[in-house]
Amino acid sequence: MKVRHFVCWCSVAALPQLALAAKPPGELGALQAVFDFCSKVDPAQQAAFDREAKAEYHGLTPNQIATIRSGSEYKRGYNLLSSALPTLTPSDATSGCVALVPRPEKHESEKRS
Repeated sequence: MKVRHFVCWCSVAALPQLALAAKPPGELGALQAVFDFCSKVDPAQQAAFDREAKAEYHGLTPNQIATIRSGSEYKRGYNLLSSALPTLTPSDATSGCVALVPRPEKHESEKRS
């Protein structure tokens, strides 16, 4: 009996941590807005931005992704950033977008030249 109570209380204590482990829909919407914006700012890196955006949904089924994207929190996060990002100066937008996508490191032989 005591073991069952202990397991039950441990489960209750762990639930908030599990809920925080997943990204909330508003955050996913905001991130998607950033990746969409950066694809327009730096079209040469569009494939990299798309790859990073898809990585945010890793482990989710297409149905789950569609449900998230149709939700009001996702749309609110997306719209909030979609309206704010165009106000950035071009240099700030470019430098911010460059920071989002990891650049491949040069090999030792390329660094010396």
